[in-house]
Amino acid sequence: MDVVGGAPSDARHLDIDERLRSAPLLNGFSDENIRQLAAIMDGPRKIPEGQLLFEEGDPGDALFFILSGSFEVLKREEGSDVRHRLALLTAGQSIGEVSLLDSGPRSGAVRAAEDSEVIALPLARLQEHPDRQLGVDGRLKINLAYELAARLRRTNEVTVQTLRRQLHEAENRVEMSKFIFRLLVGLCFYMFALGVTTALSKVVPDTSLISLPILTAFAFGVYRTVKTSPWPPSAYGFTLKNWRRNALEGVVLSIPIALLIVALKWIGVTMIPSLQGQPVFDLARSTGLSLGEILMYGSAYCAFTPIQETIARGTQASFQLFLTSKYKTVEAIVLSNMLFSATHLHVSIALALAVFPIGLYWGWIFARQGSLVGSSVSHAILGVFGLLIVGIPIY
Repeated sequence: MDVVGGAPSDARHLDIDERLRSAPLLNGFSDENIRQLAAIMDGPRKIPEGQLLFEEGDPGDALFFILSGSFEVLKREEGSDVRHRLALLTAGQSIGEVSLLDSGPRSGAVRAAEDSEVIALPLARLQEHPDRQLGVDGRLKINLAYELAARLRRTNEVTVQTLRRQLHEAENRVEMSKFIFRLLVGLCFYMFALGVTTALSKVVPDTSLISLPILTAFAFGVYRTVKTSPWPPSAYGFTLKNWRRNALEGVVLSIPIALLIVALKWIGVTMIPSLQGQPVFDLARSTGLSLGEILMYGSAYCAFTPIQETIARGTQASFQLFLTSKYKTVEAIVLSNMLFSATHLHVSIALALAVFPIGLYWGWIFARQGSLVGSSVSHAILGVFGLLIVGIPIY
């Protein structure tokens, strides 16, 4: 009865011994060594697909050998719940050998990639059977293993950081491709609109109302970019954080540009024959607008300014997120304002040229604040001041 009853168990042990013999970690072990090791092991233990064998940070109290199936080694990104897969271990390989060397906590989590089976070697039992016959060579190799274990833990951290950086770069490329697609569609739309405007200008004296659908279409493109972006809206300036301070700063920073506009108008009426005799402060009288009409146009301009700034600064923020050079902020300001200036060509070349330098100034305010508030306030003030109060002749 004992022989019959013990036969399945003996066969099972022989099967486990055979599978342990294929483990790289046990390379060079004699049959007796394998049997001694198997005698102090726990298991086998079945782990269903998706179940954790152990979690990152758990005590490193056992070494595992995979008898069948496979496991993925996962490392959590610092400060988040995102896990990155570092390796896939299959039958015959060992799990948790770093803890065997330094008794430290688990440096990563291990999860079954399929229905699997492991056998565990409790480290406490292994330490009950120390090998006291180690020579200089054996001790040197063990010390080297300790050092390699410490390096491996550090390598895991660096690997996760590298994976995160590569993931971030991949996300940037995806978002950049979406942005370029929308930008090209917008430019094609604008070219068609420019052709229509040119044709209408022959029969319609004022084509300024055409600006509304054009800029609205561009604003919608920026909105879609922000809506589908992995970055928060605040990355594109959509935030009210410190809005009072930003608004006040927008007012203060408008003063030197307003003085410059007055100076340019004074130089123009003094030195340019076609402008001589005109007042420095025109108050839109040269256009024949009444005071009520001036207030109406000024209010409409101020109301529409945030849409204009959404287009220009949203584009600027996109460039700043995607560009990688040392001077990416400056490049983003210049590129976005070149595009924004071009959207004014349907009104006049003079207006497009005038918009560019002052747009650089608003771009600097946006980069300084990280908010649309300051640049929008300054844009509204200087636009109304230059066009309706001073009356810069750029149309």
